[in-house]
Amino acid sequence: MIIELPKEFTFFNEIGEEVAYIDGRGILKLKSVAAFRKVMFEIAYEMKGRNRCCYCGKTVESNRMTIDHMYPQDFGGPTITNNLLPCCQKCNSEKGNLTTGQYKKYLLAKEQGRSKEYIRDLKLYLMYVRKWELFEIPKEWISRKEITEIFVKIDLNDDYKGKNYKHVKDFYEEYGHLQKPVIVDKKNFLLDSFIILMYAKNKKIRKIPVIKLENVEVIT
Repeated sequence: MIIELPKEFTFFNEIGEEVAYIDGRGILKLKSVAAFRKVMFEIAYEMKGRNRCCYCGKTVESNRMTIDHMYPQDFGGPTITNNLLPCCQKCNSEKGNLTTGQYKKYLLAKEQGRSKEYIRDLKLYLMYVRKWELFEIPKEWISRKEITEIFVKIDLNDDYKGKNYKHVKDFYEEYGHLQKPVIVDKKNFLLDSFIILMYAKNKKIRKIPVIKLENVEVIT
């Protein structure tokens, strides 16, 4: 898929090193995979604003703005610009694990005094989603890829089997599938969801859901 990008963008890490930029062909070049999520957040702010909530429309101080996943992470929503909206803390908290579309319907139901009925029906639907591995994201974003086709840089000193790994493991054991797709660049280099990839490898899962970003490239 092609993600939303501005014409120009440069990102520096905490010590002033350039770790991401957009080249003349509109490709986002990443020198540090560790910065991927930060870069996505920063681009979302730059393209969609830093001072106005995209839900309630109120002006907010930039240090009190948050980033919302339009399709929630708990249901497969990736941290990519197409899925991010700047919003105030109140709207982000109220929206929770709803998609943007579900949240708008919830607000309408709330105005009509039937929010409890809407949430009850929505919970039944989300149970169906969990059971049948239907991510709450556009189907065209996702493909399935052989795990051996994905390249990843591993720090051998990193103990990745911590709390996050247990969460991935518990989810798989309860529902029988991975919670969300992993994200790779145009050359299949892993950008996000390292723990999910490692669990799939240890579990000997041959094919996994993938979101491939055709206009993002990891460079050395």
